[in-house]
Amino acid sequence: MAGYRIPQTTIAHELLVKGSRFIAVVGHTPSVAARRQFVQEAQQSWPQASHYCLAAITGAPNHEQSYAMSDDGEPSGTAGRPMLQVLMKQEVGEVTAVVVRYFGGTKLGTGGLQRAYSQVVVEAMQLLQTTVKVLRNEYILCFDYADQAAVDYAMGQFDAKLGTAEYLQQVKLTLELEPEKVDAFNQVLHGQTQGRVTLQPQED
Repeated sequence: MAGYRIPQTTIAHELLVKGSRFIAVVGHTPSVAARRQFVQEAQQSWPQASHYCLAAITGAPNHEQSYAMSDDGEPSGTAGRPMLQVLMKQEVGEVTAVVVRYFGGTKLGTGGLQRAYSQVVVEAMQLLQTTVKVLRNEYILCFDYADQAAVDYAMGQFDAKLGTAEYLQQVKLTLELEPEKVDAFNQVLHGQTQGRVTLQPQED
């Protein structure tokens, strides 16, 4: 089963370092819009903090174009980057970590900040519950109405997800299916329809 882990819950975890409160909030954000909303909610839940630092992976864990980070006024490289490095090592996708800092009066220095921001995210990730997002490709099925029952049977056997449906002279469905199941899906479908119906890849 191809896929990657994503957050199943949202977790908030606090670390106290020399009077400063570091609160890591980690949750599922499958899009840039969701990430922005997540940050806004953290700001509303913990108002008037000194900093709201960010690290996020919008897509798959190894997709560099989906990375985002922000030091939000902390010295450059002391917050967002160490937080992002933690997320990357965890191999979790579609995830945002916001660390809310309330300054406690004692400066921690560059190294101290890096350790604090990374540590609180590490501890939060240890508490985070995850689930596996299964990767699916999109396919097309065209068939006569008489073959509807056979198609329904194959879809149920292989957990195919229905996208769109058109009912004209023939039925046209778009399905989402795990790529490694396609050959077996077609084999069952051919057996049920005497070879009349075959799954076709969706063209871009």
